[in-house]
Amino acid sequence: MTLWARKIRTVKIRAKTKWPMSKSPWRTYGKWFYAATQDGSVRSAERVLPSVMDLVRPSSLVDIGCGSGAWLSVAKGLGIDRLVGIDGEWVSKDALLIPEESFRKWDLSRALPQGSPRFDLAMSVEVAEHLDPGRADSFVADLCALSDVVLFSAAVPGQTGSDHRNEQWPMYWRDRFQQHGYELIDCLRTRMWADEEVEPWYAQNSYLYVSADRLAADSRLSQAAAEGRQMPLCVIHPRLFNNFSKPYAPAVPAPAERRPAPQQFLPRMEPLP
Repeated sequence: MTLWARKIRTVKIRAKTKWPMSKSPWRTYGKWFYAATQDGSVRSAERVLPSVMDLVRPSSLVDIGCGSGAWLSVAKGLGIDRLVGIDGEWVSKDALLIPEESFRKWDLSRALPQGSPRFDLAMSVEVAEHLDPGRADSFVADLCALSDVVLFSAAVPGQTGSDHRNEQWPMYWRDRFQQHGYELIDCLRTRMWADEEVEPWYAQNSYLYVSADRLAADSRLSQAAAEGRQMPLCVIHPRLFNNFSKPYAPAVPAPAERRPAPQQFLPRMEPLP
């Protein structure tokens, strides 16, 4: 069974009930849970983070919704000294890929405490879609309060996944970051798009958000911003396209003689006079 198929199967199991994140029936996610996605996360981080590190040059990093800490474990190998991962109490100690002292338990359905320390880089990848829509504004505010540079990705409509509650197109998140004076820099997708080592949801959804002051003062980030805008914001990765098209077409087309007539799907076209 492929990784994506396993994710779809998980969705089918949980689709009928949406549990508050703090009251999940699967209160502890151990090694058995993260094993399905951990390898893909590590491989993706190994390809994505070097580009981010080259642009941002961070010495500290916080990951909101870090899970087992796969991305942080790669960051540690790249020389980041100060690492903090934040996620719910359901992440068990035996699943962590980072030192236990680097992990902070917090119910992400609630805003982070005011006065939290700042970092050179904050990140949250494929997490925001798991939170209720009413948490979106404060979640973005949390990220902006943690750093001038944020690596962010979130599932788009129709992507599907385990307990997705707020799948949105990138403009939705861009507008919320802009309310805090952060600009979207689309410098990562073109680098990752054709890289098969990067999971397609990261290649499709990952952006940097940078504060206006940092952008004006940092020539590397300014150049990256100028080089961006090569792709539409709303575009589906080829490796995810089958998942989006399943509701509308069979995975394997039927023989031509058994296919429904086109007029069942398209408006009737009258002949030109």
